[in-house]
Amino acid sequence: MQTSEWVQVYRISAAPTPPEILEYDEPCGRTAQEIAIRAVILQGVVAVAAQVDSALIVDWFHRQGIWGYVTPEERVFLANGHSTEQERCRFFWHQEAEWALLWAIGKVEHLGLPNCCCDSARLVDNIIPALGADLEPFFTSAELLPPGVLLAEDDRTYNIWCYAQQARREGLLPEDLNLGVLYERRYAFEWLDGISAWDEVTCDA
Repeated sequence: MQTSEWVQVYRISAAPTPPEILEYDEPCGRTAQEIAIRAVILQGVVAVAAQVDSALIVDWFHRQGIWGYVTPEERVFLANGHSTEQERCRFFWHQEAEWALLWAIGKVEHLGLPNCCCDSARLVDNIIPALGADLEPFFTSAELLPPGVLLAEDDRTYNIWCYAQQARREGLLPEDLNLGVLYERRYAFEWLDGISAWDEVTCDA
């Protein structure tokens, strides 16, 4: 069974973006600029995980005035020239969380179901400013999606996450469901709630 069929068993939308929850107007726990800064920092960390010189990223963040938003774990990773393959892999996967954050501020049209990885080439070439570029235009152009749209995708991701834990225990996961993508999206939405710092997010089902 494919993910698109599986989610409908649980009455979860398989649309590119689930229907907006009308009349929901609670504000997001993060501002558009805060989300945009987090997305840029994640891309910098992802770049280092892909073997880009960390000194270039650190210098860029300092010059653009966002170093103070880099988390303690990210600072350790950026300072460590001898990170393990496992550490690099963990930080590289955050590109999927970054993609979800970019969707929340209108930089990505839709997330769709978690059955494929994000468009890395588009992210690097067309969305996130180039290494060393002025970040202010990117930050000022970020606009949060309506609360009802954010909540609908948040709910969908959470429900898929919960049902996937059960399906994994039973050996019944959809053939094309990407648990890594699903986890990172869940991570991003948990952070968007505004309760936990990035390093302290948990994704309990």
